[in-house]
Amino acid sequence: MTMGKGLIRPYSFLLIQFNRVIDTASIFLGLFLAIKSSAWDLETSLLALLASLIFALSAESRHLYRSWRVAPLHEELSMICGSWFSTALIMVAVIYLLDDTFHLGRASVIIWMMSTPVMLGAIRIIARLVLRSGRLAGRNFRFAAIAGVNKMGRRIAERLIFNRWMGIRLIGYFDDRSPERVQTVGGRPVPLLGNIDELAKRVRAGEIDIIYITLPMRAEIRVQGLIEKLADTPIQIYYVADFSVFDLLHAQWETLGDIPILRAIDTPFHGINSIAKRIQDLCCGSFLILLCGVPMLAIAIAIKLSSPGPVIYRQLRHGLDGHEFIIYKFRTMYVRVPEQTYQQATRDDPRVTAVGRFLRRTSLDELPQIINVLQGRMSLVGPRPHPLELDDQHRQLIKYFSLRHKVRPGITGWAQVNGYRGETETLDKMERRLEYDLEYINNWSIWLDMRILLLTLVRMWKDRNAY
Repeated sequence: MTMGKGLIRPYSFLLIQFNRVIDTASIFLGLFLAIKSSAWDLETSLLALLASLIFALSAESRHLYRSWRVAPLHEELSMICGSWFSTALIMVAVIYLLDDTFHLGRASVIIWMMSTPVMLGAIRIIARLVLRSGRLAGRNFRFAAIAGVNKMGRRIAERLIFNRWMGIRLIGYFDDRSPERVQTVGGRPVPLLGNIDELAKRVRAGEIDIIYITLPMRAEIRVQGLIEKLADTPIQIYYVADFSVFDLLHAQWETLGDIPILRAIDTPFHGINSIAKRIQDLCCGSFLILLCGVPMLAIAIAIKLSSPGPVIYRQLRHGLDGHEFIIYKFRTMYVRVPEQTYQQATRDDPRVTAVGRFLRRTSLDELPQIINVLQGRMSLVGPRPHPLELDDQHRQLIKYFSLRHKVRPGITGWAQVNGYRGETETLDKMERRLEYDLEYINNWSIWLDMRILLLTLVRMWKDRNAY
């Protein structure tokens, strides 16, 4: 076996320099197209050269000129746009301050600023298509090995096997302690080729280009030993830390000065996300109040006529960061002497009124919570808030139960549209509801919220789990 096949690999450094030249040419071409029939003079050349230098510095600070073999296209395009945006801001300021020197019209500046990133991105897309076709045809690939037979190693193997366009061929696993000689990944056998010492021998024999170390973090000495053995070799070494054992919530990499740190548990609603979520709640909540005003009045009259007592039921619930708030619901039960202990509603519960049974089945009893949304105490979509007694009970029984309070509670949620609505009479059901709640927090987006709202409308008439 030889190191990764193909004519490109030996000239990878030259290709990176070629990318720099192409980017510079794109900036000059963008300005040339922008000035149309105007004369290209020395001042114009200086302007394009200045933009090229600023873009090069910005791109270098973002590490744009590197191998993008395994990185997604959108990440590279985003980095290009960021680098050009920084360049554009400076260039617009320069053109404005030196207007007597650079006689460019506003239209020409706009065309230049818009056409250049399009060309920069188009070149990257074309290059990726060419490289991908070559890799799929069996050219320009590299050989990889995985140090560590475990769950994370399996995930890495799956990525390499099912994404042949990356041009990375997995030869097998290496591990000191695994008894299994062959792992099956995606229906394909991936052999265990030996221990860590054997891996080092194969690297020195020129049979491996890339190593993914997936040994657990507790194997610090083994990881350090392997890296020391291979430190003087030209191969690429990646350490893939498995943080899944910590049950992280919306984890993000940050830096403290020049120190990388992992934000292990946090809410997704920071900055623009928080603003977008609040705007969504205010707009949709206001629309729902106007749309449901008359039906809510009719429901209130029906409740008042069907049984004595208040129309609105108020109860303390846990909200954002565990703070208590008063939730509003249409009353669905007869008014009785307060019970000593909390009891969830059950099927054919005698405490539920005839009108209340219909309201609970259709979730119309939740409509007053739109007021909670407009107040900022709830969101349209989020983990459903539980009565205090229910939360206190399950906090002691279910690990990470309180993480669901990292976001505002919702009128509907991911758990509810996936069948976990209504009574949770068993611990298993509450655990499954928590799993969906945490999945929602980890994967939140405006589009996920809209999907949940649509699914709620579709399923509220069919679901029989609420009573």
